[in-house]
Amino acid sequence: MNILSLSFLQKRRAFTFQNKTIMQKITPFFWYDGQAEEAANFYTSIFPNSQVDGIFRQGEKALTVGFSLNGQKFTALNGGPIFKFNPSISIFVLLETVAEVDAVWEKLSEGGTALIPLDKQDWSAWYGWVQDKYGLTWQVSIRNADDMGPMFTPSFLFTGAQQYKANEAIDFYVKTFPDSAINVNIPYGAEGPGPEGTVMYANFNLFGQNFVAMDDPQGADYTFNEAVSLVVNCENQAEVDLFWAALTANGGQESQCGWLKDKFGVSWQITPIEMFQLFADPDPVRSQRAMGAMMKMQKLDIEVMRQAADDENAMAVVSVEALIEAPIAKAWKAWTTPADIMQWNNASPDWHTPRAENDLRTGGSFSSRMEAKDGSFGFDFGGVYDQVVEHQIIAYTMSDGRKVEVHFTEMEDGKTHVFETFDAESTNPVEMQKAGWQAILDNFKKYVETN
Repeated sequence: MNILSLSFLQKRRAFTFQNKTIMQKITPFFWYDGQAEEAANFYTSIFPNSQVDGIFRQGEKALTVGFSLNGQKFTALNGGPIFKFNPSISIFVLLETVAEVDAVWEKLSEGGTALIPLDKQDWSAWYGWVQDKYGLTWQVSIRNADDMGPMFTPSFLFTGAQQYKANEAIDFYVKTFPDSAINVNIPYGAEGPGPEGTVMYANFNLFGQNFVAMDDPQGADYTFNEAVSLVVNCENQAEVDLFWAALTANGGQESQCGWLKDKFGVSWQITPIEMFQLFADPDPVRSQRAMGAMMKMQKLDIEVMRQAADDENAMAVVSVEALIEAPIAKAWKAWTTPADIMQWNNASPDWHTPRAENDLRTGGSFSSRMEAKDGSFGFDFGGVYDQVVEHQIIAYTMSDGRKVEVHFTEMEDGKTHVFETFDAESTNPVEMQKAGWQAILDNFKKYVETN
């Protein structure tokens, strides 16, 4: 099914702007469920002057994959099944000949879906919009004589809950980022199909990089999500502070690990460049300590990460997560109610929790008794709450002084994402600890979804 009316697309016009070589300050970032490396290899096989630039692995698993398409940089993440691509952010591709368009279209269409079939349009001699086999969407067009833009341009479609907000968003982004300008903004006229003055097509620069925005006159049941985010590579902490404050203002939302949503729902990652240098440290222990500090943060603080990397006494920080197919209120209740805790708080069927108590408030305490069902072993697990924000966060200190944070996020489809970080203890291997905490979280997921 077409996501835009052809009458809308046929009214777009070519644009011209100054073509200049710039450092890529903003990097598109794509979220995959285990296919990041495969997708990066697929995309780099399609376009000229393209390559995989580097893979960050945890063990044998690729966590992030950096790749370049015709010199423009992108990053793919193996983030799990939490977020899915939709056409609210697509990649606009300008090619030189019909033959090039046909070849790219054929490859991107393999296992994918044509949203607007490849055809001649009034504003383009040859154009189509396709969703590839991984879900990412691409607008592929032959370049007009006066199209001086790059081969790849991220394109925002303001639809769903953000319908007709393109003008406001463009003005906001141009004022937020330096070296930014509106190149062209073509509004709908009185004849429609969108309300007069809303954005039929706009092209603008942020940090000198090219972006496109359109208002969708039809409306759709999707909008921006974390499946496509934009990484702002910051030179120093001052830039991190500046852009974080600007993008979270007036309705934006802070998230974990440098992620945020602006007031339009677009996801950004505000990251200091030095963070990646710390993560790439040849000493894996220093790298892990820096990453552990990062996982506890919302806005990133490079000095805290530096100190953690250098602190030989710092504890490793481990994370586990699960996507719960239940509303956030149900998940929160099951996590915090003693009668429910007793049903799910075990890593394997031969263990159980015969007792649980919970004073759910900042400064309150909790405890549970975890025992092998055959009575061979048991222990008390407890701590004191450092922070409790209903349906959002639970942070506590365990009786041995280690810290834990549990973040609850309500997803667009009514599901709940639970992300938990904890300080590892020094007795057992970190991977064993991670497996145990993940098993308990998986048991929680199963309990909530079946009760």
